[in-house]
Amino acid sequence: MKEILLLTDFSKNARNAIDFALQFFKNEKCRFHIMNVHKIGSFTADDLMLASKESIYDSITKVPKEKLEALVEDLKSEYNNLNHSFKTYIDFDVFVDAISQLIKAENIEYVVMGTNGETGAKEVLLGSNAIHVLRKVNCKTLVIPEGYTFKSSKEILLPLHPDDVIANKEFTGLLEFLETYQLHLHVLRVNPNNENSEKEQQDINDLALLDCIYNTVNTIPMVYAISSYLQTNTIDFIVLFVKKEGFLDHFFTNPNTKVSISKISKPMLVLHV
Repeated sequence: MKEILLLTDFSKNARNAIDFALQFFKNEKCRFHIMNVHKIGSFTADDLMLASKESIYDSITKVPKEKLEALVEDLKSEYNNLNHSFKTYIDFDVFVDAISQLIKAENIEYVVMGTNGETGAKEVLLGSNAIHVLRKVNCKTLVIPEGYTFKSSKEILLPLHPDDVIANKEFTGLLEFLETYQLHLHVLRVNPNNENSEKEQQDINDLALLDCIYNTVNTIPMVYAISSYLQTNTIDFIVLFVKKEGFLDHFFTNPNTKVSISKISKPMLVLHV
């Protein structure tokens, strides 16, 4: 059974990501752990001092608990999938800490989340919570863009930064993902500064037995290379190798790439290396 963590702030975008997960994993036996990391900033110090512990807990969990219960009932009614079961959680910890603790406690295989959530920030690809998850949470993560409508996936793109290598355990995991969901791989080696023929030859050797499409592009920033490839090829999914340090710096945080980043409207599978 797959153990999958679904994050929700009860926004439309979070629900869209949850719908994606239930459809993507529809043929597999899964337990979905739906978690809301609740904010208690609306309570003043006086409120907390005057109330008993029981009443504090009841007060701050009542609304999110009701929303989670309603969400589960809605999902059961809409999808009616006997392969799927649900558990709900409310947490008051630091967002990333709450996720990491549940991943360890429940042996979570995938985290699923939307890109923006309640902040609704239109000018960036990822909201701050999603960025923190990608930086600090060591678990396979499915990131679903705002407004994405689920469809069967066939073609998946793996863009490679100059520091990325194919011969690693994450690529082995990717091969299993490709086989399980019958996806055809495109590999795009991006060399933003200059050619890297040695690394390209190693790619070709590592990919020799795999049915895939391999391309290279030089002297173009990563985000522009990806955007161009998506415009000229039919791609349903993007997979990214993410290092804890440096990845977001060369992919997401360049202030001059906001427009191009916003055009990347495909689901992403993030694998930490």
